[in-house]
Amino acid sequence: MQYTHVEFQNIIELHQKFVKGINGGEKANLKNADLYGADLSNINFSEANLECANLKRTLMWSTNLERACMEGANLKHAMLDGANLKDACLIGGHLKGVNLDHTDLRGTNLLNADLEGSTFSGAIYDQTTKWPEGFDPSSVGAVFASGN
Repeated sequence: MQYTHVEFQNIIELHQKFVKGINGGEKANLKNADLYGADLSNINFSEANLECANLKRTLMWSTNLERACMEGANLKHAMLDGANLKDACLIGGHLKGVNLDHTDLRGTNLLNADLEGSTFSGAIYDQTTKWPEGFDPSSVGAVFASGN
């Protein structure tokens, strides 16, 4: 689904109210949204629904995606350096060539995600992070954090 700039800005504004607990706020539902190449840097999308969204080549530096549902989302070649993905769901996500450097992956569910060519330098994960079968996060520069 494509959104006009005004529609998308309205979704973001309502979601920010939702996150802050302000009356009239509404959790962002961007399921199946086409956000190809969008600049979503520094936006608080915690708990947003981005299931099956097209996020190819998006810029999401320092974006808060904590507890976001991104199951089946296409993030091919997206830039998430410094993003908060704590407890996010990325089951079956297409993360080929994604920059996940310095991201918070504690509790993130990446089962069945395609991580081919993605970078993880300085990304942190913990015992609750779920990786695709056979994936070794420490071999690609991710750092285990024993405490929350």
